[in-house]
Amino acid sequence: MSSQSELDEKQVLNAARELAEETAVSFTMDQLAAKAGVSRATLYRQLGGKKAILKRLATEHGLDDLEQQDAPNRILQAARTLFAQQGLMIPTMEQIAEEANVGVATVYRHFGDKTGLLRAFLQAFHPHLPVTEHELTGDLRHDLAQLVETMIRFILEHQDMVQHSFSNAREWRDELMNLRPFQQRSLSRVANFLQSQMDAGQLRPIDPQQAATALTGMILSFGLIMPIYYKLPNPEPQETAVFITELFLDGLKQP
Repeated sequence: MSSQSELDEKQVLNAARELAEETAVSFTMDQLAAKAGVSRATLYRQLGGKKAILKRLATEHGLDDLEQQDAPNRILQAARTLFAQQGLMIPTMEQIAEEANVGVATVYRHFGDKTGLLRAFLQAFHPHLPVTEHELTGDLRHDLAQLVETMIRFILEHQDMVQHSFSNAREWRDELMNLRPFQQRSLSRVANFLQSQMDAGQLRPIDPQQAATALTGMILSFGLIMPIYYKLPNPEPQETAVFITELFLDGLKQP
């Protein structure tokens, strides 16, 4: 008898194949989660990120052409490479076009200008946190662990980007403030989630921004500081998320 995880995996791969053929592999993980009827956390836990899923499709279904991304995705991936190396402001549209192996006119046609490209980039490369009503179960411990796991997986997948953002903090801060509304930023969304739990009586009422900052600091410590600066192995996302959640909610003090 097939296990539930095997059924979910087959279901996800079938959905991914359909989306890949429909969209020239420009689908998002949110679209895949909705089509497969599973959570984003399940996608990452069982199959990894989008790159790993496409590789599985290419290997198991003979769809080698799926790894050839369409122009907008190639441009965003090229931008990601250059932004991680140089920061948000230094790479030119011409350099990004060269990295993506497309004409610069193609970059302008898809994104309009550098600001448009930056907006699309920030939309594509940020953690999609499970904080909306249909993504939450109402179980504080479970929902918080899912949120933490999503952030850890994002940091591990984009360690170079996150590390560069801290080494160029002022530049990135200014650009993020201009390009991404405050309510869309991860810290704000975590604070809103914690505030909703306080309002529901699940957490004691404290400053939600401070609580979100403390939680985010723990996540960054495990996902970035320990592996990058202390040269420790990357943490296992699900186990680490449970540990952080328990530490955040229960602390270390004996009852």
